[in-house]
Amino acid sequence: MSAPLLTARRRVRGAASVEMALSMIALIPIFMYALFLDDLLRYSLDAQEAAVTTIWDFTTQDYTKGLKQSGGGGTGPQGGSSNVQHNARLTYCDHESGIDRPDVMSGSNYADCEDLDHHLAVVAHVCWMNDKAKQVTCEAPDTGAASLGGLAGQYQGQFTNGGYIECSARAVVENYLLPEQFLPEFSKKELTKKNWKGEGNVHVNAQAGKEGEMSKGGNAYFLKEQRMSIITDTWALTEDADISPSDSSGEFYERVDYVYSNVSSAWAMKGSMQEFRSALTDELLDGTMLYMFEDSPNNPYVSIHPHLANMQTPANTVDQEGSTRYFNQEWRDWDNDKNQDTYKHGQRGEWYMGCKDPESC
Repeated sequence: MSAPLLTARRRVRGAASVEMALSMIALIPIFMYALFLDDLLRYSLDAQEAAVTTIWDFTTQDYTKGLKQSGGGGTGPQGGSSNVQHNARLTYCDHESGIDRPDVMSGSNYADCEDLDHHLAVVAHVCWMNDKAKQVTCEAPDTGAASLGGLAGQYQGQFTNGGYIECSARAVVENYLLPEQFLPEFSKKELTKKNWKGEGNVHVNAQAGKEGEMSKGGNAYFLKEQRMSIITDTWALTEDADISPSDSSGEFYERVDYVYSNVSSAWAMKGSMQEFRSALTDELLDGTMLYMFEDSPNNPYVSIHPHLANMQTPANTVDQEGSTRYFNQEWRDWDNDKNQDTYKHGQRGEWYMGCKDPESC
């Protein structure tokens, strides 16, 4: 082989080596930054999960009472005024809900909050513990947000405690892998915020993180705050509606009585009844005796009883010239008795909509 040809080949190989080296210099940082961005995205989704899923736990609360307040317990970064928020903070102490690790035996240790074993990421570490971050936080219900006005609004204010509720979460992420500068021999420009590796306890580092641009002292990445809100107020009864006309207490009766006592048409009816009664007693009857036995329209008379399988009819017993049972719904109308026939022919029994096996319906 001639000397010029050998020299040319060596030059090509040398150029390829230089090109390969330059490619590696570019590819390695790109790969590292891709890992870091992947962590940022995953942590952002975890924070979003904490805010979005927690808000739905408020749809199952008993709004006949105020929200149950947390009793606290444990030593981790937990808390929150409502029990819903308290439990959510326990679950998301380690920033995700995949493994929930309470100490059910002693109740004094909550591993998700107190252990540091969830801070094992190679590239970036996420944390709630910073003044500018926010562990799962839910506001008290704004009862005026869903007010209907009029009698419905009065009823809502009297018997329900729900409304507009908002939950939010924000996490801080710190760099534990990327170099702050790349090829400092050629450029002094900082390419990433502070590398906290070797600085000590990750929770202490998280609390020391500062928000803002690098040129202004920012040394940590603060994710966008995640928010979710709903309007929830079920107006649901929490007691079985089982009441006879002689009863004048209980959750169902109190609600009926409130509406009955605040409807203007009821006031007019009561006034007309008093005028009629006065005229009647003045001319024909002893008013004192009438008060002892009359059914007063000043109060509602309510009758409702669950239709259980061992009962022939949905009825209540009323003491009126002896004990008599009366239907408390359109069970029979002595025409086609459609309600009764629907029950019998459908063979619904105690199953909702006649479905004995919920999984098959």
